[in-house]
Parts: sequence; structure tokens; C-alpha cells
Amino acid sequence: MKDYLDFTGKVALVTGGRRGLGKAMADALAERGAEVAIVARSDGEPGDDHYFQADLLQRAEREGLVARVVERFGRLDILVNNAGFQFSETAETCTLEQWDASRAGLLDAVYELSRQAIPIMKAQGGGKIINLASICAFREGGGNFSYGVMKAAVVGMTRCMANSVARYGINVNAIAPGIVRTDLTAQCFEPERMARIVTKYPAGRLGEPEDIAGPLLFLASDLSQFMHGETLVVDGGFCGN
Repeated sequence: MKDYLDFTGKVALVTGGRRGLGKAMADALAERGAEVAIVARSDGEPGDDHYFQADLLQRAEREGLVARVVERFGRLDILVNNAGFQFSETAETCTLEQWDASRAGLLDAVYELSRQAIPIMKAQGGGKIINLASICAFREGGGNFSYGVMKAAVVGMTRCMANSVARYGINVNAIAPGIVRTDLTAQCFEPERMARIVTKYPAGRLGEPEDIAGPLLFLASDLSQFMHGETLVVDGGFCGN
């Protein structure tokens, strides 16, 4: 019987893969045999050939990034566009600098890395592109205005990109997590605030990074071969409440 979650021989690229959701997803792929290239802005460990330093807010540092991974590992089968950040702002208080930074890091980087990956995946006969969206694309994004707007755009880009490349055996899908424990959401896990937030979550708890690893493995595997342009909402029931 085929082991659909055996990624031996596959090469994955995970942006923002040194911590939080990215680390959980990168670890899950590596534990199942994949070679995992990590992109992050901070310095890596000396001699770690799986690490690629790049500030994805800077177009010059995004250029040629996928080619560098392919040069090192010979191929690219899975691209996980995960790297993210957010500002605390509204439509009224969001500055042009915040807007431009959000667009560069949360939207342009997703498009540009995917655009770099597509011809490589076409030549290989297929591949998986998985974008990290957010429940802020659907609900309660007003307090992180530019983040919510860009994540909504990622949902739309996922659908449109999938329509363009499905014929080549490339699956483009997205995951929209609810509140998951990361550096960005630490304040949501403070006891008093969490007690208020969790009442909106039918699961009775907020998420952990490992809660996103399972859906990621599904979308990265052949189990999702007939799935194109979809966004999996993984939020403990929040959006359905």
C-alpha cells in the first residue's frame, strides 16, 4: 500500500521556517523524509546548507531565491509561502509605510516565489504550492487592517493561480489558520485575554503550531491531487460559529 505521507526524494522550500508555524511545518516534512530548505531573515547556523537567508520584504533578495534552492538540491516539489508579520492598525491609522511593507512581505513575496517555482515544477511534471492565508481574510481583520487585506488577496491569488497551472499537475491551495500560538500571537495567550477569545472557538481552545502541520502534509501529498484553488480554514470552528 502506498504511503502517501512519505516525502522521501522530495524537496520543499518553507519561508519563515525557523519558528512558529513555519518550523512546525518544516519539521513535519523533514520527519517524513523531505529535504527542507528554510528561508528566514535572521542568521542561520554556520554550515547549515538547508538555510537560506533573505529579507522577503526586499525584491532584490527575493529574486533568484528558488533557483538557489534548486541549484543546491536539484529540484523543488513543494513551496510553502508561510513567512508573515502584522501591524496593529485600522483603515484609518494604517500608514503608507505599513501598507507597502505588508504588500511586499505578505503578497508580493508569495506571488514572486510562486512565479519562480512554476516553470521548475512544470518541467518536473507537477508540484505543490501552499500559501498561508488567515481567518483575518474572512472575519475580524479590522484591527490588523493591512494584514487582513493582503491575506484576503492571497486567498484570491491562490484560486486564480490554481486555475492557471492546474493543467500542468501543479496544485495551488492555501491554509487559513485561526489564532495559533506563535510570537505574533503571544498576547492572545495571556490568561485573561485568552479566556475572552476562546469563547468564540467551539473547540474550546486556541491553536498550536502542530495543528497546522496535518493540513499542510495533506496539501503537500498526493492525497490532494484533485484539489486546486481551495483554502482550508483550520480555526477550531471559529469561522463556522
